[in-house]
Amino acid sequence: MTHGTQDQLKVSFPASPTFTRIGRVAVAGLALRLGMEVAVVEQLRLAVDRVVASLHGPGRIHVEADWQADHLTVVLRNPEVTVADPQQLAEELAEMVGEAEIDGGSVTISLVTERET
Repeated sequence: MTHGTQDQLKVSFPASPTFTRIGRVAVAGLALRLGMEVAVVEQLRLAVDRVVASLHGPGRIHVEADWQADHLTVVLRNPEVTVADPQQLAEELAEMVGEAEIDGGSVTISLVTERET
C-alpha cells in the first residue's frame, strides 16, 4: 500500500441505526491497517459511531477517508440531514479525536496518525 493523496476509502450505506456498524468497521479497519495505536483506533471508532448517529434519518451516509503517512482525514456526510447540535458534537469529538469540523450534514475528523512501533 502506498501513502499519498490517491489513497482513499469510500463507503456508503443507509442512514439507519441498523447500518451504523458499517461506518465504524470501515474506518477502524483502515486505521488498524495503517498501523495506528489501538487506543487511537478505539477513540476513532467511538467518534465515528457518534457522528453516524447524528446523521441518521432519510438518505444515505457517505464515508470518505484519505490518508498520508502522518495524517488521516475522515469525512462523514448525509446530504439530507443537518446535525442537530453541531457545537455539542464538535466538543464531544474534540475530546475523542482532536480536530473536527461540522458543516450542516457533513462532519470532517482530522487526526495525526500515531503508529505503533
